[in-house]
Amino acid sequence: MQKITNTIRQIFSAPDLRRKILFTFFVIVIFRLFASIPAPGVNVATLASVFKNNQALSVLNIFSGGTLSTAAIVGIGLGPFITATVIFQFLAYIVPKIKDLQEQGERGNKIINQYTRIITVPIALLQSYGIYLFLLNASQTPIISKLSGLSLLTFILTLTAGSIFLMWLGELITEYGVGDGISLLIALGILATLPEQLISAIQTQGVNGIVIIVLILLFIGMIVSIILINESTRNVPVNYTRMARGMELVGGEKSYIPIKINTAGVMPIIFALSLLLLPTELSQILQNNKNHIIHIVATNVFSFLSNQTYYGILYAIFIIFMTYFYTFIVFKPEDVARDIQKQGGFVPGFRPGKQTENYIYDILLRLTFVGAIFLAVIALIPLIVQASTNISSVSIGGTSILIIVTVILTMIKNIKAQMITRSYSVYI
Repeated sequence: MQKITNTIRQIFSAPDLRRKILFTFFVIVIFRLFASIPAPGVNVATLASVFKNNQALSVLNIFSGGTLSTAAIVGIGLGPFITATVIFQFLAYIVPKIKDLQEQGERGNKIINQYTRIITVPIALLQSYGIYLFLLNASQTPIISKLSGLSLLTFILTLTAGSIFLMWLGELITEYGVGDGISLLIALGILATLPEQLISAIQTQGVNGIVIIVLILLFIGMIVSIILINESTRNVPVNYTRMARGMELVGGEKSYIPIKINTAGVMPIIFALSLLLLPTELSQILQNNKNHIIHIVATNVFSFLSNQTYYGILYAIFIIFMTYFYTFIVFKPEDVARDIQKQGGFVPGFRPGKQTENYIYDILLRLTFVGAIFLAVIALIPLIVQASTNISSVSIGGTSILIIVTVILTMIKNIKAQMITRSYSVYI
């Protein structure tokens, strides 16, 4: 306890770090304030019951940071921005100009981020209209009255502005606060709704004591396994040759390159949810289309995504795919092999260059498979628990816990790194 107290004291004794933490807290307060303001004309109680009985919608509610189930003015959350980010990640493999921008470093990333913000707006408009149609048709009891003209435009623009506002808050935290702002806002939204969902699951669904104990043990097991997987690495040894510089011999050290089992972190979950969000919204919008073929296709797609079994299978496939996709974006074996060779290093038993690249690629491929399967299992736990206990609440979901634990670990590392640069002794 004394070590923890000393660490907290050291954190707040650094003026710039204290300022970052207070700024992050201030932005969080603003986010939760706007998340508590419902859009005009929405029956929140009826909407909450609809989400409680639909697993797919409940998972999408996680993606919005818990604001979708309350139809808050920031109800569509950060979904449009993340969807736009996924689009540009894919385009980098297709459009040479975007790939060139990625390779330009900070300047290129700024240009891509600006394009991403621009694309976010039409996606947010589309999703806002989809939310309106969903509220209009989701229940026999009216959730929202039928809007038209200026009233409908106001509703759509309000949700769109809320999404853009959240994107701005997330970027402010990333730049001036602590941690990744986008992930932090999503995690905070989940934390805000988690206690209520747990209490609701216990009170309204007749959960007995044995089931509660099993769920608690399951929570603890998931948290421990998430921490172990996130922190586990495979260390690839690297030796550096001794080189003459002037009258001195330098180099000759032994080092290693840590490759994490879950290099992609929580992003595959977020990207997979984003990929599922678009067809859900589009099918919801097009169900009322007068064209018979479009109506049939949209209805079948929406029905398919509403089926928990089909949704779970598709969700797992997307997670596995996005884990590989994102991992090889953030960790490129060819770049690592080239850097090792430039620094006069080599992996024992492998020639510098292509042979080293292939060796690192094989290791990353195997580790990513383990990480991808782990993420998919964690994401499917809500469906498994529901089938076993008839508890439909998403609060038991591994996705929520994964996002929260990952964000907390990232923030701790961020704070710890900043304290180390100030020559503090850290005990976190």
